[in-house]
Amino acid sequence: MATTARICPESVFLVSGGARGVTAQCVMKLAQSSQCKFILLGRSAINGQEPEWAQGCEDEAELKKRVMQALIAQGEKPTPMGVQKVFNQIICQREIQATLAAVQQAGSQVEYISVDITNKIELQQAISDISQRLGAITGIIHGAGNLADKLIEKKTERDFETVYAAKVQGLENLLSCIPLSQLQHLVLFSSVAGFYGNAGQADYALANEILNKSAHLIKQHHPHCHVVSINWGPWDSGMVTPELKRAFALRNISVIPLDVGAQMLVKELAEKNQNDALSADHSDFARYYR
Repeated sequence: MATTARICPESVFLVSGGARGVTAQCVMKLAQSSQCKFILLGRSAINGQEPEWAQGCEDEAELKKRVMQALIAQGEKPTPMGVQKVFNQIICQREIQATLAAVQQAGSQVEYISVDITNKIELQQAISDISQRLGAITGIIHGAGNLADKLIEKKTERDFETVYAAKVQGLENLLSCIPLSQLQHLVLFSSVAGFYGNAGQADYALANEILNKSAHLIKQHHPHCHVVSINWGPWDSGMVTPELKRAFALRNISVIPLDVGAQMLVKELAEKNQNDALSADHSDFARYYR
């Protein structure tokens, strides 16, 4: 008979897309409740301390002005695209560092790895190295994902591959690094788009529905593992602009507050809530937060 899996300080979670955005919010909330260990994966590299000219500047317009000045000082001609690229890199670094600091402050041990989860060999090497320091990985939270929203007749093969690979190839690669028999938790961040579809998101819908079906199959063959594919609705995050929020409201779709959504994940992973999910014929359940 399968038993529930309790998260404790010795638990080690491998989290794709875990240093920024909504996945980072979930990690921080989980750290507060469990003080377990985390390995956060992301494509962005941490380049140490940010430039002196950027330090302490929080205003977007002022920071972009400083980026322009820095590019000119380096003998480069600033362009809107070039300025935005440097600006995004700085903001990205700050978000990653803020996530790591918050997780550590909550009492959890955390490490960040810059890696492309669609690169199987690179991923396997990185996880092998860090597992020797933090211990055996007991859980996976697969939150990585990409968007390339376009009407299907305008989508390119590259658009499809970008969206599909992060979700599907990413999951396959993650599971190639850790024996399923070792896992106590497998959490997949899917989307209501996988069930309902969404304009411009044929590839995204397909990839998320594959995650749902994968969760079902994995649970059938590994009943000891708590497996869940959460079909999230839109989160109240930076990706959901005020205009998009109004468009959702017209369709009677409510956005998920960051703190509420993160607490939902913590509740889902709580030992007392695992009994239903451990049932093989209930393992493909989907929670639609609308």
